[in-house]
Amino acid sequence: MNDIKQTTEVLGRAQLFHGIAEGTLAKIAGIADHREYDEGDALYQLGDTADDIFVLVKGRVRFTLGVSNRPESGHSIMTGRMVIGWAALVEDQPRRVATAVCLEPSTVIAVNGKQLLDILAEDAAAGFVVMRRLASMIARNFMT
Repeated sequence: MNDIKQTTEVLGRAQLFHGIAEGTLAKIAGIADHREYDEGDALYQLGDTADDIFVLVKGRVRFTLGVSNRPESGHSIMTGRMVIGWAALVEDQPRRVATAVCLEPSTVIAVNGKQLLDILAEDAAAGFVVMRRLASMIARNFMT
């Protein structure tokens, strides 16, 4: 699935990007990287540099939020079309605040956070929608 059109379609079905203009999705697809992981592989770990966000295309990922000195304070299972790694979209948040480990072979679309923010700055309506959804995702992760 390295085709821009296919990647655009997958991104458009992701919770964070649903309903965003196709032209903006195509720009995001243009900077996307498809990655495959095996069971037990970590997408990232608590404290890693937060460069990319990930759209889970296939598989299941355990997301374990680390808070303060409790590295495993809470977790959830992520499935298809969910977005993982939102710290890459938060300015001045250079490190991961969670660990994400594949529970089975998984495919993700990785998107560089800085480049994504640049694309969203060009389309203010899309940027507003994405950041509002991002705020909801963050609130859910820290409130539950």
